[in-house]
Amino acid sequence: MKRENILLPISIIILGGCLILSAWVASNELKGQQLEKSLNTLAQTKALMTSNEAAQYMGISIVDFDFLINSQAELKSGMSTYDKYMFISFIDIGNQKYFNKVEIDKWIEYNIH
Repeated sequence: MKRENILLPISIIILGGCLILSAWVASNELKGQQLEKSLNTLAQTKALMTSNEAAQYMGISIVDFDFLINSQAELKSGMSTYDKYMFISFIDIGNQKYFNKVEIDKWIEYNIH
């Protein structure tokens, strides 16, 4: 067989291999982007937030947020009755407080009016 006749099939095989490899790389990149997007969505829609996440959600520093929660706890302890959204609701699990986004939104709305 002549040398020119062998180069054409080898070139076609190499080109095909490059196309398959580039398709595989592109597919994996898209899967990685979809996974990252899914993780970001999950973080944004989770039911409970930590104090840091709640402070960040409200756009205030963690120091200000902790001061707000502690001030509310002191005020609340001296009251026998109060409106539900007068204070930011949270639950204690261990030594960590957890906050619900919907409850924070309702607290903000209650305190704006």
